[in-house]
Amino acid sequence: MAKRKTNLRTVADVVLWWLERLLVDVQRSGKYKDSMRSMVQRHVIPRVGKVSVRKLDRVTLDDKLIWPMHNEGLKPRTVQKAVQALRQAFAMADEAEHIDANPMVGITFRNFYKGKLRPKPAALSRIDLPALVRRLVEVFNADPVRGMLPLLMLAYGTRITETLLTRWSRFSLDERVWFISAADQKSRREHLLPITPQIIGLVTRYRAALPDARLRAMWMFAVRGGGRMADTSAHALIREVSERQWTSHDLRKLMRSSLADIGIDYMVAEHLINHSLGTTAETYLSKDEMDRRRDAVERWHARLDECGFTDAHGVNVAAPAFLQNNAMPLVAGTPADSCVSMGRG
Repeated sequence: MAKRKTNLRTVADVVLWWLERLLVDVQRSGKYKDSMRSMVQRHVIPRVGKVSVRKLDRVTLDDKLIWPMHNEGLKPRTVQKAVQALRQAFAMADEAEHIDANPMVGITFRNFYKGKLRPKPAALSRIDLPALVRRLVEVFNADPVRGMLPLLMLAYGTRITETLLTRWSRFSLDERVWFISAADQKSRREHLLPITPQIIGLVTRYRAALPDARLRAMWMFAVRGGGRMADTSAHALIREVSERQWTSHDLRKLMRSSLADIGIDYMVAEHLINHSLGTTAETYLSKDEMDRRRDAVERWHARLDECGFTDAHGVNVAAPAFLQNNAMPLVAGTPADSCVSMGRG
């Protein structure tokens, strides 16, 4: 086999070449790109950047990267991410024939760490729900523009970026469906979420508080000038509202963990927050999935009402939290002016 021609001679050459391509990959989220760029610049290049590709092996990696990161007290998942970055960079360079051989073949984080990687503990538990709802409702009532994002995320368990990417044209109050496109999803699958009377009331109040210029924008969470709110601004808003006690992802985890308390089937709950379940499990709700989702969302919003959500949306929805599977909530006194279309055509 002919020898490959390459200018990628050091680890730094390879990871910077890979990072340049990663940063323009539209299939990757901005959060992931920022995370990997930080990992490469702060840890990988300073420690192993000057190592020749030909001399990189498991021992060198352990001596120069893994052990120093561990010795600095960095968490195992941070070290794991560094190894993942190297594996991805070298795999891409090898496939593009920019290196003679991939030195990362057969090397995984498990070569260096045998313990169990535990998930990051949630900052919010189910017993925090009543106080959390009261706090978010308080923020919303003081300033609906500031309070809408965390309340909507708690109501649906959506990720912060996909929530910020919501367009008014995809949030149909006529059809009572929120459509999230595959391009806006981490899972890369389109997602449909039922809109309840509570959300109609909440959105009506939110729109009434928006300046005219933002009402004309395509984005639900628009900023001055018509563009959407940036991820960094949204995270800053969450830090302010939470007083740094919880994150946007904690809202999602709390919503998911609370669904079992109100009798929501595991598969329905996983579909509702758009978790990937594998090919076999994806067919589980194929026939009546939307009906099950709507039932689950109605139960969850009824549970939020028990905690004070009503004070934010102002809609009287007579629905107990523990509905039977075949029960439908009775909508009482839904304001007529809240049933308007948010579509932009």
